[in-house]
Amino acid sequence: MSDIETPVESPTDIPEEVPEVDPIQTIYEGQSESLSGRSTLTFSVGRHPDTGALHLRIVGNTGGGMWCDEWIPGSEIDAVVIGDPELTSRSFQVLKPGRSTNTAGFVMAAVKSMGLIRNNAENTRLHELVPTETFEKVVTALMDEESATTKTAGGKAGRRKAKEA
Repeated sequence: MSDIETPVESPTDIPEEVPEVDPIQTIYEGQSESLSGRSTLTFSVGRHPDTGALHLRIVGNTGGGMWCDEWIPGSEIDAVVIGDPELTSRSFQVLKPGRSTNTAGFVMAAVKSMGLIRNNAENTRLHELVPTETFEKVVTALMDEESATTKTAGGKAGRRKAKEA
């Protein structure tokens, strides 16, 4: 036995785990059909408040299967699609290596629905970048389109026909 006493930590001495706050703020949410056409995917586009960098993540799937729901920087998506005329879902696996293979296909389906890539004219199993597009350009266009639709719908709903005397 030892004469030295070891202090015992009381529950108040143990620091509580503080949940990590995601700094990326969602600025757009959309849906797309999966590449197989068997499910509908929901994706979010977010902006980092400090850097302004755009990100994408898959947040929902009406079908089965798992995927990685972490944010993917738009710059990394651009790096995959720019200059590769033969994109497949495998091309997108570099974005989240070691994660579910569904993630690559889901990201590809999302960026296709956003207008960043399209089917290759010579081989519909392959995809290619839509010329002059970037991730930032297609996100901006989607948000502008959504804003215009909201204003038009809101403007018409608020108007009333003047009463005739």
